[in-house]
Amino acid sequence: MVEPAAHNGLVGGSNPSGPTGGPDELAALIVPIATGDARPATRLKRWRHVLVTAAGFVIAVLAVTALRRMAHEVTLAHLAAAVAAIPLPTLVLAAALTALSYIILTGYDALALAHLGYRLPFGTIATASFTSFTMSHTLGMTALTGGSVRYRLYTRAGVRPGDVVLIVALCGWTFWLGIVLAAGIGLVIAPGVAAVARFLPPALDRGAGFLLLGGAAGYLLFVSLYRRELRLFGLRMMPPGVRLTLAQLVVGGLDLLAAAAALYVLLPAAGLPSFTIVVIVYAVAMIAGALSHAPGGLGVFETVVVLMLPHVAPGGVLAALLLFRLLYTLLPFVAGALLLVRTELVALRQRRAARAVASP
Repeated sequence: MVEPAAHNGLVGGSNPSGPTGGPDELAALIVPIATGDARPATRLKRWRHVLVTAAGFVIAVLAVTALRRMAHEVTLAHLAAAVAAIPLPTLVLAAALTALSYIILTGYDALALAHLGYRLPFGTIATASFTSFTMSHTLGMTALTGGSVRYRLYTRAGVRPGDVVLIVALCGWTFWLGIVLAAGIGLVIAPGVAAVARFLPPALDRGAGFLLLGGAAGYLLFVSLYRRELRLFGLRMMPPGVRLTLAQLVVGGLDLLAAAAALYVLLPAAGLPSFTIVVIVYAVAMIAGALSHAPGGLGVFETVVVLMLPHVAPGGVLAALLLFRLLYTLLPFVAGALLLVRTELVALRQRRAARAVASP
């Protein structure tokens, strides 16, 4: 059962994006459920949508072009040999780190539900988190995949439809806070990305790190002082407090570290920079993949990683990325789909049993 508690002044809506979803996806899913009138988009919003789409298209084209150039340098035989060279214990370690990342991801939903005042069994939270993230990581279009899965599972568990949008929005915000924290700390304590990725300006390192950490500190100050409702696409919500924001930073940062570590152990050792720099590379690749709107950032993520690790053999990097996709995206997607089917079958049996009891 759900215990709505005090609700923290949050007013409902629908379900938008996951970690990589954007405001346009959010608005698209709010329209069918929001109680107010759906006002036409302003000219500014239309231009913003055009610019975001154009930027994603440009990023995707550049990624495809870069991958075509890499294809001339790395043959299929080289790639197969690089994959075969990765020992089984390394694969097991990468799989364990992937599992750890998905376990940490349940904290996204748990924090959002706690802020809304819901107390759900951990099994329900874990099922909703795992199935929604595996769908959105693989299929993209986060609002229509991961968001829809959360809507179905959470409303069935007693969460009000209007609150699902806030759950998913808070999950997405946790993701971005984690990137800011992990990349900021990494750039400050271990500058050197510009030296590794030679096409980047030397001034990127420590100054960018302090800028990111300053942004996180500024946001913490904001949530500690601003205690009025925020309005988002016709919805109203109180901003999270300092305690929840700190928890979001920690959970998001730990998730990024676990996922980056899963990739790091698969990369060849020759020419590989420190783990801290790989974390920053991973964060940049995640951002580029999100901006491209490609399903799971496919192609874009890989291109950025290869370009930012020029001292590592491209064949070894592509082999590591191939195995990372298998462990982090494909296998969890299959498991998530099976879990979702099982959940739907159980719910169907329960509905039939309830109807049978209600029948005279």
